[in-house]
Amino acid sequence: MAKSTTGHLYRCYAWLVDTIDQYPKGISYEEISKLWGADREVNDDKEGYLVESKFHRWRRAAEEFFGFEIVCDSNGCYSIANHDNSSLYKLARQTLNAFAVSNIIKGNRTLDKQILYEDVPSSQQHLTTILSALRNRHTLRMVHQSYWRDEPSNPTVEPYGLKMFRQRWYLLAKVIESDDSRKIGKILTYGVDRIVSAAETESRYTLPDDFDANKYFENIVGVSNVEGKIEKVTIVADDVQRKYLRSLPLHHSQKEVWTDEWASEFEYKLIVNEEFKRELRAFGAGVEVLKPAWLRKEFRDELDELCKIYATGK
Repeated sequence: MAKSTTGHLYRCYAWLVDTIDQYPKGISYEEISKLWGADREVNDDKEGYLVESKFHRWRRAAEEFFGFEIVCDSNGCYSIANHDNSSLYKLARQTLNAFAVSNIIKGNRTLDKQILYEDVPSSQQHLTTILSALRNRHTLRMVHQSYWRDEPSNPTVEPYGLKMFRQRWYLLAKVIESDDSRKIGKILTYGVDRIVSAAETESRYTLPDDFDANKYFENIVGVSNVEGKIEKVTIVADDVQRKYLRSLPLHHSQKEVWTDEWASEFEYKLIVNEEFKRELRAFGAGVEVLKPAWLRKEFRDELDELCKIYATGK
């Protein structure tokens, strides 16, 4: 029977997590059972309800497989812990989404040419090693080839965290040994896709009690220049581009100040780094920088230089 296969069980686990995830305030076993009885996509045997013992088996298995924590409140309602908030939830949600898409493609091979995923250019081997070192609080010996140096560096670091930005993983780490003495003691960011080799050592380190990776990066877009000056940035976006900004804000400080029929003004309070500038440049003429004056001038100068390049053909 279909429901006894391993593949189908995973589909059932995914269905259960996805169902509970749709109810941040909680959903009872009875309600889940009714939804299962009404399902015609995963419920292959058209069971009229979900047996309670099976529900609990699936719940425990789903927690282990996808990484979610499913909690039950005093009213007997189930929900996802840290719903839409923690890094653990976001990673688990990505895993669930990837599994759902993969499962659909397997069920219909013709979709393989219609559903496209972006590649994440990071070595799975290095990522696994880094995660192990993070979990065990062990230092890492690395060979890292920066885009800005001809020769690779050989740092030993204390891994503090991982961040994904624009399909790339970045390691945040404190340097304890380096061929460049100026970097020792500093917290730096390393592109995981630029790590040539990584080895977990047996040397333990202590993560500072007050360290929080979310707070470390909270004032920037991306991963660079975390110690810069926080400034207020104001932009105007046309009717099309403002819709993109509303659906996917560039930064958590984004605020829509005013709007009319043709455009909207957005305000940010952050450190203006290169990643933020790239985000603004990507909107082209659809976004105009108003403030600060130095950033507006920088963008105008860049446009003047581009006009010269295209005018001469050089």
